[in-house]
Amino acid sequence: MKDNNLSNELFFSFRLGTGMFAVPVAYVKEVFNFTARTVVPNSLDYLKGVMNIRGSVVSIIDLRKLFGFNPSDDLSETTVIDLELPKEGEKPFEISIIADEVDIVTKLPIIQADSANYGIPEEQRYFVRAVARQGEQFILILDLDKIVEFIKSDVEKAKKIS
Repeated sequence: MKDNNLSNELFFSFRLGTGMFAVPVAYVKEVFNFTARTVVPNSLDYLKGVMNIRGSVVSIIDLRKLFGFNPSDDLSETTVIDLELPKEGEKPFEISIIADEVDIVTKLPIIQADSANYGIPEEQRYFVRAVARQGEQFILILDLDKIVEFIKSDVEKAKKIS
């Protein structure tokens, strides 16, 4: 998970459950309070449906489920972070994630740990690019490409089962 290229990046931090997370601010397209969504029947439990965001139909992902938090199905008090991931030679990939609370945009000091996994459970470690610290708070910097890869793979598996 060591990634020295992150030390000069700005990050957008947010809370999921009891944890703090961050993504590169360059990927954040828009942040807004949760509004109406269209639920997609028989979808995976962390896929909360789709929203119309400025004319684009965008999938809404609840990362709280992927990180083992037990979120409420009431999303009215949550925030949506609309992300745009650049894809070389292709149109950027747009996806939105639910956050319990948004925090700040800042540079984050990446920390090195004695253990390469920082104590993060194995099933979640795949989604984490690095760990930073702000005061006494640890912040997991997400690897959005790996999260999208996982979701696409999970959707394909679900299609084969049904």
